[in-house]
Amino acid sequence: MIAVGLVLTAAAVVLSWCAGLDRRRGAQVGLETMASVVNLTAAVLFTIGGALGLAGRSERLELGGLAGLGPANLTIDRLSGLFLVISFGVAVPVLMAAAAPANRPRPRLPAAAAIGLAAVAVIVTADNFFVLLFGWETLTVAFYLMAGYDRDLPGRVAGSVITVVFGKASGAAILLGALLLVGRTHTFVFSPEMVDSRSAVGQAAYAFLLLGFGIKVGIVPAHIWVPRGYAAAPGPARAVMAGVAVNVGFYGMWRTLDVLGAPPVWLVCTVLIVGGVTAILGIAHAAVNPDLAALISWSSVENAGVIIAGFGVALVGAAAAEPKLIAAGLVAGTAQVMTHALGKAALFVSASAIEQATGTTDLDRLGAVVRRLPWAGTGLVIGSLTLAGVPLTAGFASEWFTLESLMQQFRVSSLAMQLSTAVSGALVALTIGIAAVTFVRVVALTAFGPERMGEPPMDPDGARVDREWPYRLGIAALVAGCLGAAAFAPLQVRLIGRGLTPIVGDQASGANAKPWVLQPVYADFSALSPTWLWIVLPAMAVVIAGFAALFAGRNPFRTRRVVPWSSASPGVDRGVGYTSFAYANPVRNVLSTMLLTTSGLVTSTDEPTRGLTYRVDVVDLVERYFYRPLTVGTLYVSRIAKRLQSGRLDAYMAYMLIAVLAVLAVVIATS
Repeated sequence: MIAVGLVLTAAAVVLSWCAGLDRRRGAQVGLETMASVVNLTAAVLFTIGGALGLAGRSERLELGGLAGLGPANLTIDRLSGLFLVISFGVAVPVLMAAAAPANRPRPRLPAAAAIGLAAVAVIVTADNFFVLLFGWETLTVAFYLMAGYDRDLPGRVAGSVITVVFGKASGAAILLGALLLVGRTHTFVFSPEMVDSRSAVGQAAYAFLLLGFGIKVGIVPAHIWVPRGYAAAPGPARAVMAGVAVNVGFYGMWRTLDVLGAPPVWLVCTVLIVGGVTAILGIAHAAVNPDLAALISWSSVENAGVIIAGFGVALVGAAAAEPKLIAAGLVAGTAQVMTHALGKAALFVSASAIEQATGTTDLDRLGAVVRRLPWAGTGLVIGSLTLAGVPLTAGFASEWFTLESLMQQFRVSSLAMQLSTAVSGALVALTIGIAAVTFVRVVALTAFGPERMGEPPMDPDGARVDREWPYRLGIAALVAGCLGAAAFAPLQVRLIGRGLTPIVGDQASGANAKPWVLQPVYADFSALSPTWLWIVLPAMAVVIAGFAALFAGRNPFRTRRVVPWSSASPGVDRGVGYTSFAYANPVRNVLSTMLLTTSGLVTSTDEPTRGLTYRVDVVDLVERYFYRPLTVGTLYVSRIAKRLQSGRLDAYMAYMLIAVLAVLAVVIATS
């Protein structure tokens, strides 16, 4: 499966590249269609390979000795099989929706997607650091190609550049961690006993590896590339980046725990705090952002923080030698990875069609999306409810698992880990509450709200994608995944437990308390049944509707229409209504310290709003107080370094001598 899938992705790259070179419209469309079909076939094969790995039928593709870098193989075990199923199981409907004829012509975009898919498969199945780094750098190239595809549009070049910069930074961190381990073990092969994780080298390697994988998923302070990079990519590519490719970062963290074992306490506390801060910062910006694509992108930062908080609980269990706590954290984190993959893919695929049909993603200019684009609107609603953690969706159980795992801090004796878990739990709980408010804005005002004044007319050609069967099949599969993961949650948890066997053995099986009932691994702590909710909640709604119809004395479902009240002042246009900006204003004010909210009257020179305009701005706290001073300092140092480039040979020889002496001093001091 691995070899055939990689060959197919290579074929898709060739077909897509040929489509970009061929200027004949018919031939270009045909080659692009073939490339999309080949990509879809490769994703199906990788999914099947992952499912076979979960079933215990491991597969291995031998790569040889790699010129002395140790034996290397692409292997599917249970853990890699789990992440192959998650990533490529979502990739199949995403690629299906992207293959809709109305999404063309984008002749070279399937090539970028194929490179990304191949890189994900290599990373997840690699058992050698060199091979993993090769896949990691290839994925960075794929992200750069996808983010910079529409480079003629404003903001695309900057988005692609910041994406590749942070991609290279993540690769550098992983390389440092790998070299620290290789320096002790003298092999690039993953080994369960590579180095003592409590030693100085082990702690540094552990930290570098988690940092490298964390940069890819968007942890604070490396989160700033996520909203820019995702928003810069074309609509279909955003779903590939956010719903499929980003999962390799979480896989890397899980595999690091598997290989290195128990981490130091300071690293555990750091991961927990960083996870909580990432979650609250991401949802704060998502709650007030006026752009649909940027809102979804900032939500990815929030989801990454929630997932890492669950992973932090697993690290607590590893440090405290509590296998059940490891299982509780990993079950919660993996369930949230599934939720994020399904919900984010549904949102980005839906937003792509909305943007294509209307030419805008401005929330204040979008309304009645469900009525105008029923399939895209449905995906937008279900994806939003999933990420908001509403019952009957996958997000409800996964967020419940995360909160329950964060409540287990009393099971460890370390005060530092107890306090860090409590702080992370409080931040995640606050994040989940704000997430509900955030996505109510999307569902109520954008999906079901009235059409807005100044809303752009629907483009007939752009709206065609919502009527095409590949797009509808893709949306239907993603919606079914978001809802089916909740209806059959015990089966989902059983699947997760099977995938986590290499790390926790059979401890994760404790998450299934009774048939169709879940618990946070520990018995008699709490229980939840998302499956029974699917039966009870609709039944209660039917009973309530029946009683209302029986005793109301009139038809309770008759619609009463009145003129909406908008203002008591004369001359106010009643067509304005309640805008997305107004709905977000309370959050903008409550979180003003975090968002650095500023407001006031400014002079506008734009034609539609010429004159005085009331303007409210928020800024990224990390960008203003960390990256801007860092940029200024870097430019200052570069100006000083430029003076050293005198062009004199004797000066360069002196620099080399000083460097050699410094290296010798370090080697002698550390030997």
